[in-house]
Amino acid sequence: MPVFLVMGSKGSYNEMILQLLGEAERFLDAAPKEFDRGVRENRDEVIRDAAEKAWNSIVQATTALLLSRGYDEEEVKTYKQKRLKLEELSIKDSIVRGLGLRERFMAREYTLHIRCFYDGEYTTEALREELEKSRQYLDDITRLLKSFKNGEGLFM
Repeated sequence: MPVFLVMGSKGSYNEMILQLLGEAERFLDAAPKEFDRGVRENRDEVIRDAAEKAWNSIVQATTALLLSRGYDEEEVKTYKQKRLKLEELSIKDSIVRGLGLRERFMAREYTLHIRCFYDGEYTTEALREELEKSRQYLDDITRLLKSFKNGEGLFM
């Protein structure tokens, strides 16, 4: 996990970002295990819970990214707020745009959260792929935050 070196007065935000990334990791570490158990036991609700864990990882990582880019916690509480701020950030930040984080966030929201968790619509192979895409998303955000530099701090 990255270490955030505080150089300014936003220590609580820095700690929050680290906490969010830690939560994202925990959710994503649990998701494939739960998925495998659900497949092995042929339990739909366990498979759907695994998809929701992967989605929660995406949510936590996205919140960490948005906070690191100066958005206030109150501005990014809901999924709608996260989508809108991620769209805004994608327009302003060429790196975020280049990584396709906006599109990937919305794709995971639809596939993991809506289709699989709520609607129960999935195939195991497609869901296995979605879990891998969730890992890639979290890894991309973690790398991005490690390279983030400004007057407030530095991820290393």
